[in-house]
Amino acid sequence: MANNFFEQFDEAYSRWSILDKVGKEMQLDEMWQKTSAAYNYLFQVYQNRGYLTPRESNYANQISQMLMALHNQKMKVDQDLANEMMKHLMKMIVKQK
Repeated sequence: MANNFFEQFDEAYSRWSILDKVGKEMQLDEMWQKTSAAYNYLFQVYQNRGYLTPRESNYANQISQMLMALHNQKMKVDQDLANEMMKHLMKMIVKQK
């Protein structure tokens, strides 16, 4: 009975861990969309006016850095999710034997 309890706990934890990473991925996607919209707005300003003010240029630089950081974070979460899913799959395979 104790073994069954630990197997159930391990299964629940594995699923929770995967869902946690999927949730993080969704948050990063939402942040990416909002940040990209701000960057696109500044790009439109530049196209219409032909220049950016020093303040707008500073914002564009900050937004660009934020987009790079979001991209790097998303790559890490994607890798963590792939690793977690692989672990879960391996546990399922071992359990079948």
